[in-house]
Amino acid sequence: MSGPKAFRIVTRAEIISICRRSLARLDAAVEFWTSTCKRNGTIDQSDIDRVVARRDEIRRMLDADRFTDLQKQVIAEISYLSADVERRAEKAAESEAKRKGDQRRAKSAAQALLAKFEASHIEIPIDLRRELTTAAASVEMLNKAVSKGLMLLQPTDRSEGVTERQRALADRLGAGDRRITLEEWTSQQTGASDDQALLKVDKLLGELAGLGIDPSPFSARVTSLEAEPRARRALVADSLLLDLSSAIKTGRERARLERDLSERHAELSEMKSPEAAALRVEIEQAIATSGSNDQELVKRADFLIEAEVRSMAAEERRRTVLEGLASLGYEVSEGMMTAWVSGGRIVLRKPANPGYGVELSGGSQTDVMQVRAVGLGNPADPRDAGRDKDMETIWCGEFERLQSLVAQAGGNVSIESARPAGQFPLKVVADIVAQPGDVDVARMRQINR
Repeated sequence: MSGPKAFRIVTRAEIISICRRSLARLDAAVEFWTSTCKRNGTIDQSDIDRVVARRDEIRRMLDADRFTDLQKQVIAEISYLSADVERRAEKAAESEAKRKGDQRRAKSAAQALLAKFEASHIEIPIDLRRELTTAAASVEMLNKAVSKGLMLLQPTDRSEGVTERQRALADRLGAGDRRITLEEWTSQQTGASDDQALLKVDKLLGELAGLGIDPSPFSARVTSLEAEPRARRALVADSLLLDLSSAIKTGRERARLERDLSERHAELSEMKSPEAAALRVEIEQAIATSGSNDQELVKRADFLIEAEVRSMAAEERRRTVLEGLASLGYEVSEGMMTAWVSGGRIVLRKPANPGYGVELSGGSQTDVMQVRAVGLGNPADPRDAGRDKDMETIWCGEFERLQSLVAQAGGNVSIESARPAGQFPLKVVADIVAQPGDVDVARMRQINR
């Protein structure tokens, strides 16, 4: 097809810009993953080093012109980091829930041991009582204290280091009993430690902490719930579980919003306009202090990014086409870029083909451009249809050379539609040399790459 053509062009500069914005989003994802996982204590330096090494390997693809591979790898890596941060957060929540359950179980075992001593009206050593009743005691300290107490319940023997008083106490408390272990004693206690309502609360508290939200506002209600009779605990827990679930939902939405804002901030950092710089400042403030209009800020950022990308891409497409035609011998003026945007179309002439040129249009509102061979002169003058058709055919060959030039530079030109040469009469436009006012040609120059 040698006649008028509609085509799309993707330039090397446009591809590189896409890759740089993709890498910026990846940097934001790595930063979010690192800060979140560090907060939850679920990564060490070796984990960070591996993620950074993968990120750097993807970056090197840009220098190697592996643009397609880079974009695929960025998508895959961001997806992995997003899933991994959630997996690690869930693991941290489970770990925190287990810690709380172990703590509650150890306290229950200590309280049960004290109750057995008190039911038998037996005084135990002061230091042991203190160890069993210390509120801030760790699981390890409580288990150690319970193990000491259980020694007093064991069958009597003549082991060195056991006093007569301790043997008498053990005979009174555990006569006829077999030796009991810490694990057995703990498992026999059916208190708050194995209550399903409290287990659910523990899990939600762990998720809340994993989101970086202080769970202390719920501490008093949890303590009150632990003190409730077992039969009432599930009923009393309902409102607490609802409030915890609501706080988690809000926290997840906020975390997602912060991640979205961080990604937009990273993309905007690749843009040099004053509008982009101002919006980056707004996003930084929004991340530091959450507000009600943050979602609107994401929309504004998306709109600006799209507009700037579209503008940059259109400019690079026009530049690439004009530079390509200049290398094929067409005359290009310094004002043609502006004239193309403002007038929607421009005409280029080639000194080697007097009376003929090419008309370029489109590319401002969409990514589709149109190009066609045209005659230069008075539209009222008679035309040589055969020569016009020959020039359309010649232009077809030049367009193929233009495609090759763009491809060599790392871009791509694809034809959307084309009409056969001679199907319609050749369009004739006024000679731009005769009417310089149509296009600013005050200074003409040949653009060579």
